[in-house]
Amino acid sequence: MTKAKRADLIAAHLQTWKKTIQLAIPWMDAIAAAQGVHPTDLIAASYLHDAGPATAGRLAEITGLTTGAMTACIDRLEREGFAKREADPNDRRKVMIKPGKLPKLSKELLAFRAGAMSKAEDAFSRFTDAEIGRMTDCMQTLAAIFEEEGHEFKKSHRRSMALKKGTNPDD
Repeated sequence: MTKAKRADLIAAHLQTWKKTIQLAIPWMDAIAAAQGVHPTDLIAASYLHDAGPATAGRLAEITGLTTGAMTACIDRLEREGFAKREADPNDRRKVMIKPGKLPKLSKELLAFRAGAMSKAEDAFSRFTDAEIGRMTDCMQTLAAIFEEEGHEFKKSHRRSMALKKGTNPDD
């Protein structure tokens, strides 16, 4: 395979990944709206459900919220029963956010989700187990890269982002 062909394949893959993210955002917004929660709350609840307990700081990193906004998010999650604050047994100064129940999905939403998941599973039927494994490895690598780059971008632009919001990052 030529370098140009490989570069085109990689560019096409990354463009498809970008489009998938762009399409996932309105889908997540619609699911959150159907549940009567904010999309960020749903993301945080989903993260807790998948990864287990986390600190408020870690949830802020995952969602891109400030620690103050994450406190309000956690308050809402607790009110809805989606999460619970508990003292860290290893460090009583630290609070862990533990997963609670996930939003109760309506029959309509469950049917829609089941249909989408069925279509996604059908799409994978064209690929071997080894190919799916390589795709998964690629996606995990890309996710880690984008998470790290997002944090680096926020760090390097912390001051300008805060000034645009009308706050002082040095306060």
